[in-house]
Amino acid sequence: MALTNLQSASKFYEVYNDKNLDLIDQIFTDDYVGHVNSHDIVGADNAKNFIGGFIKGIPDAFYDVKDIYESGDRVICRWICTGTQTGEFYGTPPTGNSVNVNGITIFRIADEKIAELWNVWDQFALVEQLKG
Repeated sequence: MALTNLQSASKFYEVYNDKNLDLIDQIFTDDYVGHVNSHDIVGADNAKNFIGGFIKGIPDAFYDVKDIYESGDRVICRWICTGTQTGEFYGTPPTGNSVNVNGITIFRIADEKIAELWNVWDQFALVEQLKG
């Protein structure tokens, strides 16, 4: 059964919520590009490293999609990510602090897979929460 664009985009959050980095190989196109705030993440392997680092630092990270909309080959999600930094987070030692971060992601879907995404989230709030 074919996936809808909404279902394809929703699988992205399963990677985080289920801690399933291997799912990336199934849901990203071969030429995937992620535009995450001011960084471009090209390819599934680089995405695995980036997301793996996030999960390492905040292993209980949970993405709660609050709104999801579809327009053509685009899916737009507004989400809240919560969790606790109990591991090293991109060079920052564990703080034990809870985090609550808002963001919006726009996905471009091609042939039932994520070809590109634009992810903008509140980095300042995350940094402030990790400082305590």
